[in-house]
Amino acid sequence: MQHPPRGADVYVQDEAELSLFPTLTRMWMLRGQQRKIRAPGVRPPKRHECAATDWRTGAIVRVRSEKRDAKAFCRMVEKCMARSAGRKRRVIIVTDGAKFHTPEGSKKVRQLLEHYGRRLKLHYLPGYSPECMPMEWLWEDWRDQVTHNHDRTEIKRLERDSDNYFARCARNPRKVLRTIGSPFAGGQNRKT
Repeated sequence: MQHPPRGADVYVQDEAELSLFPTLTRMWMLRGQQRKIRAPGVRPPKRHECAATDWRTGAIVRVRSEKRDAKAFCRMVEKCMARSAGRKRRVIIVTDGAKFHTPEGSKKVRQLLEHYGRRLKLHYLPGYSPECMPMEWLWEDWRDQVTHNHDRTEIKRLERDSDNYFARCARNPRKVLRTIGSPFAGGQNRKT
């Protein structure tokens, strides 16, 4: 991906889960002032963020859904197509090989690929290789800011936290490019 094809927007894509169950991680606290993390119950509501980042510009296209499925994936692809059509560019989406991302595993994806023809190409990374997926690095940062050790009791407030995170990303696309390790970031790649 060092030299993406001319006339094409390359997006790296992946999904992450928003849940009232916080992801627990180590955190800094003053001695003797332990922070309490609430457990919201047996089946708290969940949302799924499906996002793709433009490899050259750092712009993020995303959709939120109740389920992690082909319908959400196709909605996100449609948004990428609309964004790139305005710029008269083809779309290449780098994604994992989840069944609902493939034409063999999803009728919706197959229809989408047939509809767009040569204007849309899905490039699949090898299975079980999250280290090869640049979006994983953005999700790692997102989790640090949104889902790790959160104390939200309402899914709407957690959704707002996620929206605020992506609003900050929109204001600083160069940081997004550095986070995902894009060679188009200019200067130092990927936070360490």
